[in-house]
This record gives sequence, structure tokens and C-alpha cells, in this order.
Amino acid sequence: MRLYYLWQEAFTPVGHAVAALLFFSMFAGVVPGFWAAWIFCGLDFMYILALVPSLFMTARKSKFKADDIVVRHVYEGETADVSLHVHAVDKLNAVSLGCFRMDPSLTCVESGLVSIAAGEIAELRCEIRTKKRGAFIIPKVSVIVPEINGALRYASNSGKAELLVFPCPLRLSAFPFLTSGASGIVFAPLLMPSLTRGMDFVGVREYREGDSLRDLHHKAFARYGKPFTKEFETERGAGAILVLDVAARNLREKSSVEMLIRLAAGIGLWLLERHALGRFFIGDDEISLVQGDGGESFLDALARIPAASLLPSHGSNAQNAQKRWSPAARPLGPVLRVGLFATEDPLVHKQVVLDSHSSATDELKSSASDDVLTVNVKLLERTFETSRETEVSL
Repeated sequence: MRLYYLWQEAFTPVGHAVAALLFFSMFAGVVPGFWAAWIFCGLDFMYILALVPSLFMTARKSKFKADDIVVRHVYEGETADVSLHVHAVDKLNAVSLGCFRMDPSLTCVESGLVSIAAGEIAELRCEIRTKKRGAFIIPKVSVIVPEINGALRYASNSGKAELLVFPCPLRLSAFPFLTSGASGIVFAPLLMPSLTRGMDFVGVREYREGDSLRDLHHKAFARYGKPFTKEFETERGAGAILVLDVAARNLREKSSVEMLIRLAAGIGLWLLERHALGRFFIGDDEISLVQGDGGESFLDALARIPAASLLPSHGSNAQNAQKRWSPAARPLGPVLRVGLFATEDPLVHKQVVLDSHSSATDELKSSASDDVLTVNVKLLERTFETSRETEVSL
């Protein structure tokens, strides 16, 4: 592993070619009568030896200080930015920024080489391409100084950082299941701002179906020609309780965990936009939601959920997956559970379940009752792969 790190961090593309030529010449020299290969091998080896003092002198002459590592968190599939401020003690003729020793799903695109005069401070910025959700540690954020021959480089360790890759939410255009049937009566008042609002006026937004007519902002209506609604600060703790259960009983259900998290992200953001989400649980653990952060604390918690292990489950794990939701404090509001299978729990009012057993059909909702909505995971995955901006109705 150390040799792999050395190959990635200490060699430039030119250095990779020189090292590859050395090994190729050694193997070619084994062929009887091919003595010319050893000449190339010897010349290449002498060139590599000459690079060592050159790299040492470059590192000694390039003095700088680096601080303020900033990482921009992104959604899965997007490109994150990593920035770093470099204070040059001596003149730096060429310097760049890169990240090493990361998770294999992350790919770093190093910044271009820049020159920094002595005494100046410059901001270097590199990119990290992401593929999947997660909370990733970047063990080595490095300021890279190439040696004068361009084959080797000095990658100083300037610190480590954390990158959060949020799940790409399945966006909801409508959620009629939440207020349908007898169990929907407890959710319906939460979607009416006039019943859950506080006393402090915070701003104006466009009118949405269900808003009270007495909250219309007449001046904005007259100015823009379309209805606007006054927004008030929501009372803390008022709202629905969303429970995400990522427990899986078998390998097939484990393969659907990521889609389940994307669905929970879409439902949670839909509730947050309407100020209807009061508390959020992942299993039995309650996640603290920061008011007014635009759902960042909610997405932060989803990003930190460990990836589902595809190893076979033991009998004890299968039994733990069947246990009821048991929070430390009994919930006071209506509970919406999102999981991979339905459970019988007196604390839960409604459930959204991903059906991982049925094949893809033309119907997104495989079956529905007043309390349980079963969603076809195959069709949901196909819709998500086609376009991540597609909105669905549950």
C-alpha cells in the first residue's frame, strides 16, 4: 500500500513513464541476445538517481504555510471543491493542490500549476468527483511542488478534511397518501400553516395550495400579479415525526437501502418546505434538526448512515430487523415511517414501504391502504436513473 501511495503522490505522468520504462527494460533484458534493453535500463536508472537530489533541493527551497481547508459538500454524482490558502515564504515557481488516500469512489482532479511570489497568499482549489452517498474522510490534502525536471514532485501533508456527499433526493410533486384515509386526519392540520405557525413574521413566499386566505400578502399580489403568502416562524417541535428504518432482513432488501434513503430525503425535504417536519429519527436515534438551515442538518444525518453490508445476515440480525420502533421519549405528533417492510406498531400512523420483491411495472404504487403505501422499487430506480430531476407523486 505504501508503494501505491508513493506511485500516486511522488510521481508525475513523466515519472510514471520513466519508471514504467525501467521495469520494461529489465524484463526485456531477460530475452537472450537482447542486450540493448540493459543499456536503456542503465540509462533510465541513472536518470532516476539524479532525480533524488533534485527533489530534495526543490523541497528545501520551497517554503510555505498552508491553512484554512474548506470543503464544499455536494449531492451524490456532483463535483465537490476543496480550497486551501497558501502563504509563500519563498517564491514558488510552480505549485498545485491535490487530495490523496481517499475512498475509491472519489476521484481527485488536481488544480493547475500556479506561481506565487514570496510573501503573497494564494487560494488553491481542486475538485473531487463523487459517485455515491456517504461521509468521507480526506486523509491527505496536499500542496504539490514538482521538482525542476518534472518527473517527481513533493506532496506535503497540509491536513485532513471531511467531505459529506448527500443522497440525491427523489423529489415529490404531491403526497396525497399522507392525508388520505382515517389516519390522514392527524397529518392534514400540519400542512395548514395557519394552525402551526408562530407569532414572528419572517418573510413572503409564493402561494401554495392549502394556504389560508387570511395570510395572503396583498401588496406583493398587487405588485407581481400572482398570490403570495406571509410566512411565520414555525413553533419548535410542532409537526410530523419522520422515522427512517434502514433495517433489512435479506440481501435483496439490503440492495434497496440507498433508494430508500433517497426516498426518505425527498419526503423529508417536502415536509421541511411546508414547515411540517417536527422531529426526525433514524431507527430509535433522534436527529437534532437545526431550524432555518434549509434541511442541511437533515441531509447531513442521511449522508452519515453507514452503507449497507451485502454480507449474509445471521439469525440474530434478522430478529433485530423485526423489532418495533422504541424511541426514548414517546412522540406527541403523528408518525410517518419509511422502511423496507411494514411493521405493526401502535406508535406509527402511516408507513411508506419499498417493495423489493416485485418486478418493474407501469405502476409506481404497487398497493396502498389507509396506513401503508407500497412503492415499486424497481420502477423507482428506473425513474431515478432516467432523470434525477423527475418528480413523483406518492
